[in-house]
Amino acid sequence: MDTTITENLGSLLKRVTGFDEFRRGQEEVIRSVIQGRDTIAVLPTGAGKSLCYQLPVHALGGTVLIVSPLLSLMEDQVAQLKMKGEKRVAALNSFLAPKERAEVLANLGRYRFLFTSPEMLVQPHISKRLKQLRIAYIVADEAHCISQWGFDFRPDYLRMREWLAALEDRPPVLALTATASEKAIRDIADYLLMRQPELFIHTPDRPNIAMELVRLAGREEKTEWILKNLLRWQGPGIIYVQSRKRAEELAGHLRNREIHAAAFHAGMEGEDRILVQQQFLNGELEWICATNAFGMGINKPDIRWIIHDHLPSSAAQYIQEIGRAGRDGGQSLSTLLYSEGDADTAAFIATDDLPEPETVHFIGKCLAEGMDIREAGELAGLSETALRVISYWLDRLGTAQAAIQMDRLAKAKREEIQSMVQFAEGAGCIRSRALGLFGYSPTFRPAHCCSECGLDPAQILTVRTTARNTAGLQGWRERINSLFGVSAEE
Repeated sequence: MDTTITENLGSLLKRVTGFDEFRRGQEEVIRSVIQGRDTIAVLPTGAGKSLCYQLPVHALGGTVLIVSPLLSLMEDQVAQLKMKGEKRVAALNSFLAPKERAEVLANLGRYRFLFTSPEMLVQPHISKRLKQLRIAYIVADEAHCISQWGFDFRPDYLRMREWLAALEDRPPVLALTATASEKAIRDIADYLLMRQPELFIHTPDRPNIAMELVRLAGREEKTEWILKNLLRWQGPGIIYVQSRKRAEELAGHLRNREIHAAAFHAGMEGEDRILVQQQFLNGELEWICATNAFGMGINKPDIRWIIHDHLPSSAAQYIQEIGRAGRDGGQSLSTLLYSEGDADTAAFIATDDLPEPETVHFIGKCLAEGMDIREAGELAGLSETALRVISYWLDRLGTAQAAIQMDRLAKAKREEIQSMVQFAEGAGCIRSRALGLFGYSPTFRPAHCCSECGLDPAQILTVRTTARNTAGLQGWRERINSLFGVSAEE
């Protein structure tokens, strides 16, 4: 590696971005990637992780392949690069029409930045084409998902290991995330086949986000609290909920009170999810009521308030989601609404798509008798997610060990939830308790720390004046019709 490249990172930064200085943590990660090392970078939200994969390719040439977990995240990252003037960027995902996908595949060598999903990556015809590229390095964005989702919800994350193993001359791998436990870091290094990776681990603390914990009796009291406070204080903000039904319910309550809000969840059409996201980014929507399908990598700098209507299923999920506030450095607030029944609900939802060991044995028996796995799954009443999970582990471990694995995964999830219960029911500084889940402690106490240390929302939030004069939520079809003057009846 030419040492002048790594020595002149400052001038490269200036030429590509116009910035004079790196943010804390960026330069050493970029230097490691340029030097061809496998790298794991844990940087807090708002620290500029995207630059860590965007800048090195300008020094190295070739194509950087970014494996991204969510369609909305991928589309947002592509849009941001295009807004910065980057023309050599494309996304290869299931959202593309067949003709569009064929066009991207036909022009792979043109792209400097190529985004794809784990599912797309392991498709044989796409994998074959990607292997023909001159890949400078591979990026696993939001890499905590390998540990958090891969084992039970997105087995294709784990198949990345097999894809990487099949590369004759594997490029360096960069794993980026905002939160990762020691276990998650081990999982990332293992499943990405990293060779003695460089580790750059920074505390997830965000001093500009005050932390509030409110104990309430149950669902109805939470609804009353949300409506009362959102009628008093402005967003923009995100309310995280556990179910699609709850997202729709709260969004409806807010709209009835002339607060521009929309639901966001995996049950919506892809076009509608992308439209809701764009309306929120553009300031047309003040509040998003969302399941954890929303927010990862969303770059809206002025989010001022994150509210959890439920107990997050893990410390990583909690810190990731509150970290979507205050990306511009402005003072923001995170509020966790907690009631005693939350733990049981969280445990049920977290393990709902994990097949019971008895189900694993039943599916294994059906397969041994020559039955197709989808037919066996229908007989067992499995969801699509559960079927993907059981298929992956049966294929790799066999029936007996796959049943043990399901039990092990469920136990690990219940332990994570119990840690969150202890956090929510504990005493003392909330920030210290949250960071303690990752083995850290605050380096200092910010002026607006937490509700245990003393907190006045009036010093953080803006008093609501009048309802915003915006178009509100339209579906994508209605928006297109209005642009072209087509009435709904036509």
